[in-house]
Amino acid sequence: MEDNRRTKIGKTIKVLDHGYVRLVDFMGSDERIVEAARISYNSPSKGEAQDKKLLRYLYKNSHTSPFEQVKIALNIKMPIFIMRQYVRHRMQNLNEVSARYTQLPNEFYIPSNWRRQDLKNKQGSVIGEDFNPDVNVIVIEGCSEKTIPATKALTDHCHRSYDLYEEMIKSGIAREMARMVLPVNIYTEIYTTWDLKNLLHFIALRDDSHAQAEIQEYGKAIKEICKDIFPWTMEVYEEIQSNKS
Repeated sequence: MEDNRRTKIGKTIKVLDHGYVRLVDFMGSDERIVEAARISYNSPSKGEAQDKKLLRYLYKNSHTSPFEQVKIALNIKMPIFIMRQYVRHRMQNLNEVSARYTQLPNEFYIPSNWRRQDLKNKQGSVIGEDFNPDVNVIVIEGCSEKTIPATKALTDHCHRSYDLYEEMIKSGIAREMARMVLPVNIYTEIYTTWDLKNLLHFIALRDDSHAQAEIQEYGKAIKEICKDIFPWTMEVYEEIQSNKS
């Protein structure tokens, strides 16, 4: 059992260009959820088949407190603009790298393909089109404009911003102030701990077609890690979600 546990810890799923989700640690199992539920009646396990049946009943009927008995700790690297969405899920314990204490790495999320604004859904975008439009940018040296693809414009902007960031730090400006020049597609990193009840709620909202495409990728990665640790629960979760759609 302990050897199996060691093989799971450290599992890492790459997300976007520089991001990832890594399993740091976990406590409990599908069986622990069932044990926590059975304590209400001081009843022992009746075998795997009955345990799975009980777990399905618990989840389907929203008896969710037993799912709070198991925990999962993750190390996640994501762009700051995605972090702003992720942190809205407050039922977790989270610590983020501090740009006051350390210099952020020169790593930015650069999409190769862009999405158009959805004209019907103001908070959404249109996915599936090969779209990298030209944009006008100011050439500061000559105070003139030039037209370049959006991906190159963003890449150039990130390089200039990070160069300025480094120059400010070299000049003696505090890191906590120099960071103001960095765009929100720079990567940040967190350690976070969830109970399974609240993590399933996060996955349901973020591994969903209505969520922003980038955070959907993190929802999918976290779900894959959960499948490896809590296979019974995730099987029931997938079944219930598919019945809703």
